Amino acid sequence: MDEHKLTSAEIADAERRRYGRLDVTLPVTIRYRGRLIPATALNLSCGGMMLDSESAFEESGRVEVILDLSSIERDVTLRGEVVRSESAHAGARVGIRFTNLFTIGHDAVSRYLRRNGSQ
Repeated sequence: MDEHKLTSAEIADAERRRYGRLDVTLPVTIRYRGRLIPATALNLSCGGMMLDSESAFEESGRVEVILDLSSIERDVTLRGEVVRSESAHAGARVGIRFTNLFTIGHDAVSRYLRRNGSQ
């Protein structure tokens, strides 16, 4: 039997359909391979995010996302997996799928999305 293995782009598209996304411009710090990398979140959902970064990331790489949601919420930390990393202008456009969905950080993201109009 010929099994079709999903590409990272297909996984990211499926995640986009599963969770409503909210366009944002939020500061993010990514911990990747022992380095702290500043980035900007472009969209956010309960399942993941897309961001702009000066650095590219290896697909399937594990990351820790430190997200500054607002002055109301303290910084939120989530774990994730890189599902897309493409060269863009002076850096990379990176898609991250959250892997720890049942945490305080994930609850904070859910509250933020409800307050700001995403489902």
